[in-house]
Amino acid sequence: MTSLKRKDFRLQMLLGLGQTAQVYLAEAPGGQKVALKLPRKEVREDPRLAERFAREVSLSLSLRHPHLVQGLYGVPFGEEAFLALEYLEEGTLEERLLKGPLSQEEATQALLQVGQALLFLHEKGFLHQDVKPSNVFVGEGIYKLGDLGTVRPMAEASWEYAGSPHYLAPELFLGAKPSPKSDAYSFGVMAYELLTGRRPFRGETLEDLRNAHLLLPPPPTSLPSRLDKALRRLMAKRPEERLELKVFLEFLQNSEGPKTEETPPKRKGFPFWRK
Repeated sequence: MTSLKRKDFRLQMLLGLGQTAQVYLAEAPGGQKVALKLPRKEVREDPRLAERFAREVSLSLSLRHPHLVQGLYGVPFGEEAFLALEYLEEGTLEERLLKGPLSQEEATQALLQVGQALLFLHEKGFLHQDVKPSNVFVGEGIYKLGDLGTVRPMAEASWEYAGSPHYLAPELFLGAKPSPKSDAYSFGVMAYELLTGRRPFRGETLEDLRNAHLLLPPPPTSLPSRLDKALRRLMAKRPEERLELKVFLEFLQNSEGPKTEETPPKRKGFPFWRK
């Protein structure tokens, strides 16, 4: 996919150490700063994991959107496998949140930009599966959705899913197949966190988080009434009752809401987790 090799990049410092890869701040031959992702040996040697990394390289280099982290160079397989990504100097949105809550204006800007990137993935037939602040990267006045290592085609038959329990849709805890609705729920949890300064659901254990996502409503917010209602509908427990992401972004852009508001479907029977 590129004539460059791993040795062509000059490593400067370690940015992150994950289970499948190490990410370094590096300098490309032309002097450009990049985030260089190097898969671990066990990933390169495991056919399933190697194929997953190769897909990340392919998608990062082929998908183009102003609010997706851009892939620059990459080699998908073998000892020389790597992925060079654009480097955003302000780090992740999670790191930004450690300094304090965002202003309403900043939170809205971040959500609108990342939301458009997520819609773009869905329109192209892909699911992200791991929408959360640590996978959003921050530049000067810009926010980009990154880490395409969990991205999968919607048409993929596998029922496996990825994601953080803090942001995971209720139906995935129960074995449902990932969908744009589960991505929308994760986005909703992140939206709640950015707009209110706190996560809607907390738990010390995986079981605590599972029960919270399945059973508990999000705590009240002080957001404008219609935006609060739209946010809660984006985090509806039932996927079929969940607000479309595109409609939520319209509410976010104008808290008066779009001209025609969706009518929630009538609830039938017991909630799905009691069946």
